[in-house]
Amino acid sequence: MASNKLSHEVKVGALITVGLVITLLAVLSVGERQGLLKQRYLLRAQFADAGGLQKGAQVRVAGFQVGVVSGIDLVETEQNPRVEVKLKIEREWQGKIRQGSVARISSLGLLGDKLVEIVPAGPGNPPLGDGQILMTREVMPPEEILAVVAEISDTLRSTTRSLNTIMKKVELGTGTLGKIIDDPRLYTNLDSVLVTLNHLMQAIKSGQGTIAMLVKDPSLYRNLNQTLANVNVISDSLRRGQGSLGRLMREPELYNTLDSTSKRLEAVLSRMERGEGTLGKLSKDEEMYRKLKDSSEELNRLIKDLKDNPKKYLGVSIF
Repeated sequence: MASNKLSHEVKVGALITVGLVITLLAVLSVGERQGLLKQRYLLRAQFADAGGLQKGAQVRVAGFQVGVVSGIDLVETEQNPRVEVKLKIEREWQGKIRQGSVARISSLGLLGDKLVEIVPAGPGNPPLGDGQILMTREVMPPEEILAVVAEISDTLRSTTRSLNTIMKKVELGTGTLGKIIDDPRLYTNLDSVLVTLNHLMQAIKSGQGTIAMLVKDPSLYRNLNQTLANVNVISDSLRRGQGSLGRLMREPELYNTLDSTSKRLEAVLSRMERGEGTLGKLSKDEEMYRKLKDSSEELNRLIKDLKDNPKKYLGVSIF
């Protein structure tokens, strides 16, 4: 009886021992896969917004899981408060995460769990040490992306409806575009225009007409070239202050004199318009104008008669 009881206890103890061994092996296996037993070091990254990132989220480098988010905190900086994310990275990846590497908050799929993605820098940079800060890059949250996509979709739907309305009018032949498409005269007119242009091009190629002469005559180029050269000479003379116009541009006294003369002339013309002075009365008084005209005509007749009959006006007396 005692022997049977002892045998039963041995079996139970052996079964418990085997269970503990299996449990220990499972824990070690899971820990190996999850990296729980690997050595880690700390990196930090600061963002303007956590964007829904949670403690324990994955940290990836080029798609490989290399660590987890160990802490998230709001810290004060010289400018605005920043969200500081602490990253526990496996020690074996330290040589691959170098200065210049950039961290960003991403997601598994469009609306999946948040994670931290690290874009590694080039091999020439030194690795980041324990506790150093990663460079960061802000990305548009998926919610904002969906909002922009929805807005674009609404715009496309509205544009599609407008195009459908236009196409229906075109099919029915209504509106300007519909009339142009359905009207056979458009084709006839375009064909006529093309034929005319073809004849014109042939005439130009054969040297007929004014345009052909301008195209084929090299003297046109020489004349234009000479004209541009003359314009350059004139411009250069003006810059150096040569000639009347050049001196006018560069000598303020000459400009002031001309300005004063123009003002005086304007004053004289104003007086004439008001009928002041001799010239003003002559310009306004029609009676005086007629008298002067009559006197001028009589003087012309007198001079003509004097030329035709000089003896009439010359008297000779002998004493």
